[in-house]
Amino acid sequence: MDLVASGAEDVLVVLAELSVENVALIEEATLEFEPGLNVITGETGAGKTLLATALQMLLGGRARSEAVRSGAQRAVIEGTFLLPEDVRDRVLAESLGDLAEEIESDDGLTLRRTLTAEGRSRCYVCGVGVPVKVLAALGERLVSYHSQREQARLTEPAEQLAILDDFLDEEARHARAEHASLWSRVEREKRELEEFRSSAEARLREVDFLRYQISEIEEAGYSAQEVAELGRERERLRNVTELLQSAGAAAGALSSDEGNGAIEAVAVAVAELERAARHDESLSGILERLSGLSAELEDVLYELRGYLDELEADPNRLDEVEDRLAALRDLERKYGEDVEGYLKEARVNLSRLENFEEETAGLERRIEEGEARLQELAARISSGREKAARKLSEKVQENLADLNLARTTFQAELVPVEPGPSGRERVEFVIQPNPGEPELAVRRYASGGELSRIMLAIRLAQERIEPGATYIFDEVDAGIGGETATAVGAKLRELGGRNQVLTITHLPQIASEAGSHVVVSKEEAGGRTLTRVVRVEGEERRRELARMLSGRVDEASLAHASELLVKEV
Repeated sequence: MDLVASGAEDVLVVLAELSVENVALIEEATLEFEPGLNVITGETGAGKTLLATALQMLLGGRARSEAVRSGAQRAVIEGTFLLPEDVRDRVLAESLGDLAEEIESDDGLTLRRTLTAEGRSRCYVCGVGVPVKVLAALGERLVSYHSQREQARLTEPAEQLAILDDFLDEEARHARAEHASLWSRVEREKRELEEFRSSAEARLREVDFLRYQISEIEEAGYSAQEVAELGRERERLRNVTELLQSAGAAAGALSSDEGNGAIEAVAVAVAELERAARHDESLSGILERLSGLSAELEDVLYELRGYLDELEADPNRLDEVEDRLAALRDLERKYGEDVEGYLKEARVNLSRLENFEEETAGLERRIEEGEARLQELAARISSGREKAARKLSEKVQENLADLNLARTTFQAELVPVEPGPSGRERVEFVIQPNPGEPELAVRRYASGGELSRIMLAIRLAQERIEPGATYIFDEVDAGIGGETATAVGAKLRELGGRNQVLTITHLPQIASEAGSHVVVSKEEAGGRTLTRVVRVEGEERRRELARMLSGRVDEASLAHASELLVKEV
């Protein structure tokens, strides 16, 4: 699928194909989707949400063994996403880290997940096995999922603040990032300062203990090099008799009073070759090597005799070496094999504890400077959020008007709170359903149909969240109809101009806006219930819209369906 050729130049991510095998009532289904708006329809209970559930599993969601079709050994879900190469590489790097280097793909990304009847799950990206958390991280970059349950997220303060901060300018964004990092550092330093102050007695005990340890190691004069040298010397002293015998025998083999040693033999060979070389120059190379060997043997003999002269049994020295090694080994048992490293670390810790006042003063200074900087950054964030709140409110208000909620007003109000990592305010999304009625926080608003539209208006207003991701809306049109349904359909189609949209709907006004229409139905075969999933076009699509309009297919509903389709031509 060529995204540019399809007219979706701004769409970065497209779920091109989804295959589902043995998931609940779905025995086997393969669907192709298009850029823009795709709708999934079908009668209540037919299994429309099974496709959304399968997608959630594919993208790292929770997988239960009950999802495997009864009688099947395993369920398999596979999806192919198309996206530009540079976007694909960036998404892989940011989601998979070093694992991204193992992924080879020339055309998009193929994700696959299997689930056995026993509950064992396996995940793959382009054929490479990955942990489920990696699949989830990738899924967050590829798909933005919204359902009626997801509406609850709009009531959470953290979610509302994240939406607002999506509209911050660059200066405020940098301030927010620095503020969060600096807040963590200052809080850590505060805890450290408190520990310093509250543990004065323990600090004094630690100082005494460190001083004792340092003194013990320094007085012992521990050296890893000395330990190694003493080990070698002890081995030599313990085996001096054998060494004398072996070295003496080696020296005797090289040269002896009877003249039958190796040196004498080589000398004879050199003399013979010298005579022969006068008649054949080709022997000169061998003669040169043999002459060098003779000189080398004499050097070896000289060193061996020197070694024998110095080698003697010395029981007193052996006792000294044993005692010294025992003392040094005792230090290694107490402080670990790296005694010198322990000594270095102990000195650093002692210096820090002995300079308690200086350390405390330094911490107090850094904390004071950090808190002053935090106030500056918080002020910048607050200023940026004031501008962001106006921008978000204006955009949401425009979308509400398009969704037949022109009389409903929306405001993103900043509420002062105790300073924290995110700044010194939270945001409250507030609506006034009709003029003259009291304002209500979105988190206290109970009208499902209007709340669905408010959520959609907010999502449509977001400019930077999940750039290019595929949006999935699972029956967020609940509780609406008529002109409102037509308005929602138009808005979803508008969103499809910049993001691929998949929506599960029961409204023909929304379904008629789609460029791709999938119908889910339930049927019986061989005594078993199956969910059938097919893409419809032309007359089949007209008949599905007619069914959605009146619950039956007759001339009136078919005519109405034709009007909906003609309207979109």
